[in-house]
Amino acid sequence: MSTSQKDAPGLRLAVEIKPVNLAVGRAIWNRFGDIRAFAVNIHLKFPFAVVGGILAIPTWEWPHNHSAEPLAPEDLDSDEDLGDLEPAETSDTTDKISTTSIVKRLVRRLQRTRRRETEADAPHLLEAVAVIVYNPDTGTLDPNLPPPGHGLRWDEFCDTLAETYDSRFE
Repeated sequence: MSTSQKDAPGLRLAVEIKPVNLAVGRAIWNRFGDIRAFAVNIHLKFPFAVVGGILAIPTWEWPHNHSAEPLAPEDLDSDEDLGDLEPAETSDTTDKISTTSIVKRLVRRLQRTRRRETEADAPHLLEAVAVIVYNPDTGTLDPNLPPPGHGLRWDEFCDTLAETYDSRFE
């Protein structure tokens, strides 16, 4: 590590949290764009900073907020096995629509998104991304989404940020 990097003044770690509560199918891509814009702003001013982004998504939404966004061609022919994920449980109200299929699409797309590995990489890239899927009725996290091993779960996100920070500053 260069001396200038170790002694670089300023911000070293930043995390942007974007909840997606309404119109999940449409809003999720806008919120991810917001996180990337945040990364650009931070990385241009502090090129050595480690930046993470968190998308918090409910397991269900109300029908009037539901957006039936068609699947992109690359999402239809995925070779990725996300396992046999069950739809997110909802309360006994049948008016709620599960967001499980939207989250699965997001996971497939985020798997293909390149991460920022060094300070020389593009500023719009993030060092780590987390997808937190929660049940609004109980406040609990969905234990199956995203699936383990995709780098998008909370524990994987924290591990990636810590490893990147250590390699960049220690």
